[in-house]
Amino acid sequence: MTSTTMTGSATDAPSRTPLLAVLGIAASAVLMAVGTFWDLTGNESGEGGELGAYAVSVGLSLVCAAIVFGLVVRTAERGNPGRRAGILGVVSFLSNAVFWAGFPAVIAAGALACALVQKDRSGRFSAGSLVGLGFSALSVAGAVWLAIAG
Repeated sequence: MTSTTMTGSATDAPSRTPLLAVLGIAASAVLMAVGTFWDLTGNESGEGGELGAYAVSVGLSLVCAAIVFGLVVRTAERGNPGRRAGILGVVSFLSNAVFWAGFPAVIAAGALACALVQKDRSGRFSAGSLVGLGFSALSVAGAVWLAIAG
C-alpha cells in the first residue's frame, strides 16, 4: 500500500498523466478536424474521402499517444524527466513536418507531463524541461496555424 503525503508527488503525477494524454489526443483530433473539414483559404478542391483520411489520422495520433505516454512518460519518474521533456519538445516541434498525422499536440502533452514530473521531483523546472516546454508551445502554435492554413 502506498502512503500519501501532502506534497503527493507519487500520487499526483499518475492521476495527472492520463488527463494530459486525453487532452493531447483531444487537441490533436480537433486540429485534424479543422485541417480536414474546414477550408478557410479555399485552396482545396474537396475531392472527397476526408472522413477516411481523418479516421486514419486519429488512429495514428492514438498510436503516438500510446508510445509517448506508455513508454516515455510512464517511466519518467525513474529516468531523467527534464531531459525527456526537452527531447519530446524538440520531437514535437519537428513533427510539424507531418502535422496532418496529429503528432505535435500529443507529443507536446507528453513533454508537459515529463516537465511536471521534473518539477514535482525537484521543486522547479530544469533547463531541459524549460526547453521542452518552449518547443512544445511553438509546436502547438505551429500545428494550429498549419491546421487553419492547410
